[in-house]
Amino acid sequence: MKKTLLSTTGLVLALLLFLGFNILSGAALKTMRVDLTENRLFTLSQGTLNLLSNLQEPIKLRFFFSKKLAGDSGAGPLTSYAQRVQELLEQYVARSHGKISLEVIDPQPYTDEEDKAAQYGLEGKPANAAGEMFYFGLAGTNSTDQEETIAFFQESKEDSLEYDVTRLVYTLSSSKKRVVGLLSKLPLEGNPMARMMGGGESHPWAITEEIKQLFEVKTIAPTAETIEPGIDVLMVVHPQALPPRTLYAIDQYVLGGGKVLAFVDPFCEAQEVRQDPSNPMAAMMANRSSDLGALLGAWGLEMQADDLAGDRENAMRVGIEGVGVDYVLYLALRGDKGAFDKQDFVTGKLDILHLATCGVLKKKVETGTTITPLIETSADSMRVNRSKIMFRPDPQELNQSFVSGNEKLIIAARVSGPAKTAFPDGQPKAETPEDGHEKKDDPPAAPGLKESQGINVIVVADCDLLADRMWTQSLGGRLLLPSANNGDFVINALDNLSGSNDLISLRSRGRFNRPFDRVADIRRSAEKEFGQKVKELEAKLKDADTRISEMQSQKGGQGSMILTPEAQKEVEKFQQERVKTRKELRTIRHERDKDIDALGARLKFVNTLLIPILLGFAATRLTRTRTRSKLTGRSSDGPRT
Repeated sequence: MKKTLLSTTGLVLALLLFLGFNILSGAALKTMRVDLTENRLFTLSQGTLNLLSNLQEPIKLRFFFSKKLAGDSGAGPLTSYAQRVQELLEQYVARSHGKISLEVIDPQPYTDEEDKAAQYGLEGKPANAAGEMFYFGLAGTNSTDQEETIAFFQESKEDSLEYDVTRLVYTLSSSKKRVVGLLSKLPLEGNPMARMMGGGESHPWAITEEIKQLFEVKTIAPTAETIEPGIDVLMVVHPQALPPRTLYAIDQYVLGGGKVLAFVDPFCEAQEVRQDPSNPMAAMMANRSSDLGALLGAWGLEMQADDLAGDRENAMRVGIEGVGVDYVLYLALRGDKGAFDKQDFVTGKLDILHLATCGVLKKKVETGTTITPLIETSADSMRVNRSKIMFRPDPQELNQSFVSGNEKLIIAARVSGPAKTAFPDGQPKAETPEDGHEKKDDPPAAPGLKESQGINVIVVADCDLLADRMWTQSLGGRLLLPSANNGDFVINALDNLSGSNDLISLRSRGRFNRPFDRVADIRRSAEKEFGQKVKELEAKLKDADTRISEMQSQKGGQGSMILTPEAQKEVEKFQQERVKTRKELRTIRHERDKDIDALGARLKFVNTLLIPILLGFAATRLTRTRTRSKLTGRSSDGPRT
């Protein structure tokens, strides 16, 4: 009886302890998580922690989630995501030293809470046929009643969740946005005349929308003769044929302590070129290059106008007539392959950048500035003359003629240290107006700055990386999902040049496409081996198709619809040759892909059979070992003589 009572009491106490532990851990350890992802995507970054520890004013967060309507709206799967969002927000509260408070609201239809969600501008989605609205967003306010919102949490953007929340907190905690002066020959802010003229969309580029969320943007005219005071950093994009006085204004701005982020390009595909039906060659021959004239030389850099950076190792795969081909002028540069400077705030946390037909920067020896490469190609690179892509780029031809220079090529660089003016004679004279009338001389300008003891400039030899198509994927409408770190790179650079690094450590933490390196190497090697043969066979196939079409167009006489016997034999001959050629192409492509197929088969075997077999074997061995040890232990406890 005593043993039974003790056993029952022990079980009851164990059950109570188990329940008590779960209740206490659920309350005390609610915000604790173990992050096992490779890039630690769900751990608060140091930038977020720095921001939270330095908050000076209280911030109120209101998390709206229509929990009861989630099932009716078909948004049931969002419930688990909403729980993760709430847990993340609770981490912000716990790490803010009392500066952030959180209110969780379930806005029911036709209630004050629903009115409040609509008042904050949160996006409501229809939940059912009755027209009731489903809300899943965040509204934040500070002590001055400034409001910032996340209209609706998209589960597809979970990998940027921390960045979005931290950006909201950062905006509410900053009393004044830093100012970016935007001088661009590309329509980064949209083209208001495009829709009126029937020429396309007028939306701002995604990169501009990203910048405007964190900075105040002031447009600088490409003909400006001064950079107005109050500009924290000047962003110059595709400075094509800028007037000398505008270049002088940039020169003086930099020597006076101003920071510049400049994008130049020897062949800017994003530049809009008007089509002339009467002269189709005009668009192909259009000048797509841009530079900064004498400024680059004064800063210690040079960029050859005809050189493009080709990189065989980091080439992006593009589709040409239904066939995938590595295009050595379209680059997918990756941090784990050494493409970025890991010691610099701007590039240290980047994963991948997409670039197109970019230029090559080189340090000039005779200047005193310090040139630090931020973005480089692999050593398996070469300089490609831009004449090869002026008319019709041929990626296969570029692959066949590729000769590696065995050196890394600089695509982006930071310029720092002492520098001299690019205009030692002072401000250039005003240009003569297009109407031919002589312009009166301006009054003598104040003496310009001749040198600086320390400048801070970042130069990028590519403008196409800013285009939406290079770094975003559309989820419908204007909802864009980043597929590369291009936007992060620009924001990092602007943050760094304007003096803030708090957001940099978390901005590049997204989940991006990671290519299979082994597959890429196999495909590249196979294309190098079979590429020329494939090209010859494709030309032969095209020639056979042309000859068949020509023969079928030849009739036996005027008005005849039947081929002559000789012509029919010729058609059959070319058809047989066509079938033979297609068979050879299939054989070569099979040979080209067999190593990839073999690798896939090995991976399937390892994942589906070998690993379970090894685990089963290990479990069996462990069981046998424990059984043997127990038997050995029992035999040793036997009677002794």
